Amino acid sequence: MVKKWIVIISIMIALGIGCYYENKYVNKAFDSMVTSLTTFKEMLNLTEADINTTQNVEYLNNLHKEFHKKEKALKALIWHTGLKDVEVGISRILTYVEESDYTEALTETNALLDYCKHYSMDFEINLENIL
Repeated sequence: MVKKWIVIISIMIALGIGCYYENKYVNKAFDSMVTSLTTFKEMLNLTEADINTTQNVEYLNNLHKEFHKKEKALKALIWHTGLKDVEVGISRILTYVEESDYTEALTETNALLDYCKHYSMDFEINLENIL
């Protein structure tokens, strides 16, 4: 009887540790995206008249590449549709920047920022998410 409890408790501890590290990785990935998008939003505000600069385009391309690196590991942990939405959001922002459409680029950046913040909250360790 004692051996069964030891096994059960060991499994629960292993699951708890796994959930903790999953939470930290997912939150770190999305927090990094939020930081990058906030920086990009500031860059947009500096070049409001003409956002189609090589600096803005390169920044978004690098952001897209960074996300692809993280996406491989994230696909094992979270829903693919959420990752697809982030990737589509980055592509839309890039398209609006290339077209020099400040209003749409800013709107899409704000939408993606909001999405990343809320998606990160879905993976926090709290009673609501456990139940």
